[in-house]
Amino acid sequence: MRSLALYAVCVGLLLADAPAPQSTKNPPARSFSSPETPKGANAKSQQFLQCNAIFESRKAEINNQLQLLQERALTLQNLQEQTQSLLDQRNAKVAAREKALDTRLKEFETKEKAFKDLQAQKEKDLKKLMAQNEKLLKEIKEASTSKVATTYAKMKDSKAAPILQDMPVDQAATILSKLEAKDMGKILAKMDPAKAASLTEMLQKGPPFKAPPPPPHRLNPKMRMNDENRCFDERRGG
Repeated sequence: MRSLALYAVCVGLLLADAPAPQSTKNPPARSFSSPETPKGANAKSQQFLQCNAIFESRKAEINNQLQLLQERALTLQNLQEQTQSLLDQRNAKVAAREKALDTRLKEFETKEKAFKDLQAQKEKDLKKLMAQNEKLLKEIKEASTSKVATTYAKMKDSKAAPILQDMPVDQAATILSKLEAKDMGKILAKMDPAKAASLTEMLQKGPPFKAPPPPPHRLNPKMRMNDENRCFDERRGG
């Protein structure tokens, strides 16, 4: 490379020292004198020959350097192609993975939706079944109550009253509500007046019949007095 640059410098100097071409508008008259050698022509020829000699002596080196540059350029091109191929393969793998993930995600979403739909359908069927069971139990209970009420209706009021008297008030009201008014009145007439009054009040409100809350617990007067005396003794002892 250094020899090539030196040769280029030599050629540039020779071209710079060359005489400028003369204008062709009014060419001077040619003289028929004998030709003379221009001044400095021998020096320029010698410089050109020296440059040419330098170029010839360095020609093999220049060719080797050019060949080396070509090999490096080819190696760089191969490296770029290999790098681009690797990048393309990597991008292809990434795209394939993303596509596989998208496919799995869609499958998961589809399965999740199917599971939720199935769960909702099962809950709907369960509620429907529970409603049917409640309706059936209600019908069975009503049928049983009606059957029991029919049995009490066939009984004499003097025998039915004591049984209903000992029965919880809500159950007794349920049975009495299934009877006719005249049979109900006869049985209530044979019952304890307080129990009959409670049943009458409950029957007026109508079903569903619920037992009234238990009355508040009341202490026995003797037990209450003993508790008061014990508290007094504890205070005096303290």
